[in-house]
Amino acid sequence: LEEILPVRSDFEKEKEKPSLGMVLVIDKSGSMSGEKIEMAKTAARSAVELLGQNDKVAVLAFDGDTYVISDMQSAQNKGGISEDIARIEDGGGTTMYPAMEEANDILMTTPAKLKHVIILTDGVSSPGDFEGIAQQMQSNKITVSTVAVGSDSDTQLLEDIARIGQGRYYLAEDPAQVPQIFAKET
Repeated sequence: LEEILPVRSDFEKEKEKPSLGMVLVIDKSGSMSGEKIEMAKTAARSAVELLGQNDKVAVLAFDGDTYVISDMQSAQNKGGISEDIARIEDGGGTTMYPAMEEANDILMTTPAKLKHVIILTDGVSSPGDFEGIAQQMQSNKITVSTVAVGSDSDTQLLEDIARIGQGRYYLAEDPAQVPQIFAKET
C-alpha cells in the first residue's frame, strides 16, 4: 500500500525493530569508592539514555549482597531509572555470582528479542561458578559483556565470562573510560 498511496507507514518499521532487555550489574563494593563509583553511575545513566522506547532495563548493584536498584521496566522511564542509579553508594565486599544469577533470572522472565547483561567491576570476587552461570545465560540466549575497571581486576575471569557469554570484554584502566565503553556496548 505504501508504494501506491501518498502515505508512509512507520508502524511496520517500528514493529520490526528488535526489543532489547538489558540488565546493568554494577559493583558497589568499598574498592569502588570515589571516582570509580561516580564513573560507573554516569555510565549506567548514559546507557539508559541511549535505549529506545521498546527496550526494557533493570539495574542491579552488588557488594557482599545483591541489590535491585531498578526493577525491569520500560526504558521510557529514563528519569526514574536515572534517579535510582544516582542513589547507589559504595561499601562492602565483592560477591558477584549472586548478582549474575539474579540478572539471568530477571531476563528469563523478560519478553525481548535481544537479552544482554553488562557487568562492571573493579576487583576480585569471592568464589562462584562463574563459567557455569555464563554458560547458562548463553544457552538462554542472553549475552554477557564485562567491563574491568583498573588493572587489579580479575581480568582472566572477566574475559572468560564475556567469551562464554558471547559478549565483549573491556579493560578500563582509567575510570574515565567507563562511560564511553558503556555507550558503545549499549
